[in-house]
This record gives sequence, structure tokens and C-alpha cells, in this order.
Amino acid sequence: MDILQCYKSTLVTVSILRILMHQEFPTKVIQGLKDLKNLKKIILDGAPVSESFFKIINFNCKYLVEIGLGKCKGVTDKGILQLVSGGVNLNILNLTCCSELTDNAISAITDSCRSVLCLKLECCNLLTEKSLYHLGLHCSLLEELDLTDCFGVNDTGLYYLSKCTKLICLKLGLCTNITDKGLYCVARNCSEIRELDLYRCQGIGDDGLYALSSGCKRMQKLNLSYCSEVTDRGIECLGHLPELSDLEMRSLLNVTGTGLTALATGCKRLSELDVKDCTSIDDSGFMALAYYSRNLQQINLSHCAISDVGLCMVMGNLTRLQDAKLVNLYNVSTNGFEVALRASCVRLKKVKLIASLRLHLTPDIVKTLKARGCRIRWD
Repeated sequence: MDILQCYKSTLVTVSILRILMHQEFPTKVIQGLKDLKNLKKIILDGAPVSESFFKIINFNCKYLVEIGLGKCKGVTDKGILQLVSGGVNLNILNLTCCSELTDNAISAITDSCRSVLCLKLECCNLLTEKSLYHLGLHCSLLEELDLTDCFGVNDTGLYYLSKCTKLICLKLGLCTNITDKGLYCVARNCSEIRELDLYRCQGIGDDGLYALSSGCKRMQKLNLSYCSEVTDRGIECLGHLPELSDLEMRSLLNVTGTGLTALATGCKRLSELDVKDCTSIDDSGFMALAYYSRNLQQINLSHCAISDVGLCMVMGNLTRLQDAKLVNLYNVSTNGFEVALRASCVRLKKVKLIASLRLHLTPDIVKTLKARGCRIRWD
């Protein structure tokens, strides 16, 4: 029995169709969609599609609200135009890695799907600021937008996008043409943002973080990894975000213990923190973390300058800590690791350590960790 026969025989009003394929999309599946009038969701992960597929969807699936075309081959501007024209009012579109799409596709979506809530455009590298102009003009209900690795995004585009004032999640990782100027526009107008990804956005610095701390008070999750212009001043601003719970700040070489102390004292809800490669932070910052950040559950301290004393304070005082990455802590002795791991072995669920440490730790501590359900990953 093929996939469509199975659906028809078990459920008269099919609402979700998920097809995972890496071969030619069979004609019988396309034709069979004509019998699925109540279809609301289609997920095609990596399946090759054609213009005829989009025509049939448009004509038959009038109740469709979500379509997933991530990594699908054959998704073109013309296909998207055929999909959205004529009454299909999609709320969620995943167009990740649909690299042939241009601003014309986004214009077609915004003209026809003005109630769109979620749009994923990661690696759609032909898009420019014009796409964000159309989104800002027509899609006032937009809540989630993924523009990761869309290097056509710039500050002018963020100015247009800032008219989408209901944005909750915005991903701008690897958008190397944005600066504090564009981030200021977003922060000033999009006060509902809870999740923001600025991974490797090297044009973002302290002024942008000041704008975020003033305008986006509901921020919960923030990725600043490799934003090399950020200093203590910017991190101190984040201390004014009371709901911040998840922060990634890898390789911020200009951040010291002063910045981490201000963050810890202000963000009492912090539960996940990644400070890998923040080599300028000393024990003063980590001790503040141990004292104030009692809700921390996951932490990455790999390649940091923490000492025996600092590590023992962190691992001993953070009573909710379950997951710790502790690779290449060059200032921590074997005895320091022993004491720190014993202090946290009751609650620790996962720990990542450098493989060479395996030869030096006592068998007893390794046995104790495993007996208490802790999974050790040797890197």
C-alpha cells in the first residue's frame, strides 16, 4: 500500500502529509494530492519538486497553512508564485536552502500570505533588502524569521523589517553586512523579541547591545558568539534584561571578569551560558557567577582562564548544574578537577572533559560519576 492509499484508508480528512524523500517525486503522489482536500500541512524534506507540484497544491489544497520545503531541489520563484496565488493562505513556510529564490518569491508570498507567522529563509543568498521591504510592508503578524547566512541582509533591510513589530524570534547569524545601526531599528520597534541570533555578526558591538537592553526587555535567548566588537560595556547592558535565560558568547576576547560579574548580578534567570574561548575572563567573573547565577543548568567553560579555586566555586555552588563542558582548562590542575567533580557529582548529568585527563583522574571519581548517572564525554 502506497503512502496516499494508507492515509485514505485510515483517515478521511487528512491534515498532515510528511514525505521524506531523496529521489524523484512520484507522479502518483502528486496526482493523489487531489483527493486530500483537507490537507493543512505538507513537509517535504529534501524531496525534488516541480512546477506541476505547486500547481496541484494551489488548486486542490485550499486549507493548507504550512509547507516545509527545506533543502528541496526545484523550488523556484515561479513555483512559489504558483503555490501562493489564488487563495492559499499559508501561515508557516520553510524555504531553508532554497538557493534559487530571489526577492520576487518573497514579494509573491507577502502579497498573497499576509497572515504569515513563520518564514525560514536560511541560506537563501539571492535575497536582498527588497525582500525585507515587502515583509515590513505587508506582514505585520510575522513572529518568526530565519535569515541565517543571507548575506544580502543589511541595515536598510533591518530598518524595513522593524515594521514587523510582533517579531518574537529573529535569526541573523552570519549576516555580515549588519551593524549596530540596523540592530537599533529592530530593538526600538520590535519589543516582543524573545530570541535573537547574531552569531558571527562582527558589525555588532556595544551600542547595539545597549539598544537591545533598552528596547527588548523580554529577551530570553541571545547568541553573540564571535561578535568580536563586544566589550564589558555591552555585556553590562545585558544585565538589564531580567528574563534572559540562555546566552551564547563564545570567543568574546574583550570581555573580562567585570562584564561577567555585571551579567551574573543582573540576569538571575540565566540557565544556559556558553563562554567558551572567553580567555580574558578571570576568576572574579566566575566567582560572581557561582554566587549569583543559582539557576544555571548548563555551562561551557572550555578554553577559559578559570583556576582551581574558580572551578570549585562554580561546580560546588551551582546546585542546579546538570551539564558542564570543561575542556582545555589549562589553569586547572588534576586535583582541581577531582575536587570540582566530587562537589557536583550528585546532580551532574553530563560532563565533557579532555581525553588526556582520563589517564590522571582517579578511577574512583570516574566510577562515582557513572554510578550516579553522569555521562562523561572525553574530547
